[in-house]
Amino acid sequence: MLTIDRLFNGVVLVTPLLVGALLTGVIFAGEEGSPLPITVFQLAFICSFMLLVAKKIIDGELEINIYGLESYYLVFLCLIFLSITYTPDREEALLITFRFFALLIMTYVVFNTIDTPSQLKWVCIIAVVTALSIAAYNLLAIYINPQIAAFNFASQGGKLVRSSGGELDPNIFASNYFLPLMLLITLFCKSATFKKRMFIFVLIGVIVGSVLLTYSRSSWVSIFFGAVCVMYFTKDFRLVIYMGIAFMIAFSISGTVQQLTFSFLERLVDIFAGSSDDSSKFRILLAVTAIYMIFDSYLLGVGFRGFSTIFKTYHPPETTQGIFEPHNEYYAVFAELGLVGFVIFIALLAKIFRTAIQSIKESEEGSYMHIISIALFATFVSYLVFYNFLGGMLVNSILFILIGLIFVVNKLIADKTTNTQKVIDSL
Repeated sequence: MLTIDRLFNGVVLVTPLLVGALLTGVIFAGEEGSPLPITVFQLAFICSFMLLVAKKIIDGELEINIYGLESYYLVFLCLIFLSITYTPDREEALLITFRFFALLIMTYVVFNTIDTPSQLKWVCIIAVVTALSIAAYNLLAIYINPQIAAFNFASQGGKLVRSSGGELDPNIFASNYFLPLMLLITLFCKSATFKKRMFIFVLIGVIVGSVLLTYSRSSWVSIFFGAVCVMYFTKDFRLVIYMGIAFMIAFSISGTVQQLTFSFLERLVDIFAGSSDDSSKFRILLAVTAIYMIFDSYLLGVGFRGFSTIFKTYHPPETTQGIFEPHNEYYAVFAELGLVGFVIFIALLAKIFRTAIQSIKESEEGSYMHIISIALFATFVSYLVFYNFLGGMLVNSILFILIGLIFVVNKLIADKTTNTQKVIDSL
């Protein structure tokens, strides 16, 4: 029988958000070239939010559960609105602020709808299946259309071509795999049988193959740090052995793999050197200029979303090949919101980081809640590393879903501990 609880449970409300976010840049529901293209995620968010409101009204419970970051959010938003009064780009600042606020609301949709470990498990399963479907489709499209692989190889991560002929940011496309990949890696490390490990390893290979072919160095580095976190907490390093064996076999029998390997290594080494790749050179220029901005406006910054405009006053666009967007979220926040904003921003991230660690420590060893806790923490670390090489953290939909899930896990573990204590006290 279809009941209110079944119709409005966490799986029904959160899964469309996560699937829609994973499909961002892959499928558009509206005109792709418009200033505000309609995405599957946007439609899913509106539907999930309205369903949650309807459930609250039907149940007669209008209370919204909170997870403890509200004071941080309030101060950070107040500082952003203050900076909009003097930012050189108010229109974009207001648009990004609206998107940031909407994603904050979404974290509470996630937090208030997932009520059981079973719902959380199904959300994670669907995320993995969706990511595998996208990765398999991407690999198949490249295999069927070798010109796509040739273009992506030639652009070396500058932009990525879809089988439909459109282009999307390869860094964002690759980062969409962080959560499902960390879930699979954690499952691999916790698997007890060889057959199960081999099956999961194949699934990992599908996603890793799709990520490698984006030529997104920032994603490669981020995934590495995330995988290290998983192996540290699981005390299992067999993934390194499996990856090493698979690579040596592929490298020894395939000339294509050999060529791609040297190409990957060249891009990876050049990520900091800036010796042969223009994007790396301009990353360094952006970072140095950000330091100048910070010293010039160290207290309250140049204004939210004002980095690009102020950067042009230091370096005209024609001298930087039109590159002026910040390629690091941390120096961008410091430059735009000053020392005050940067301290609040780091405090927010630190609170989320500590909560994720706490869930790992308090979850039962070997349980799927423990597995999910490790995967969520590793994913968060991956994003922290990723945004050392890119801006846009405040509007990353999957990251905000992740934040909601981190506090959901913490809530479920705390509820279980409380219930267990009540049983003990009643004996």
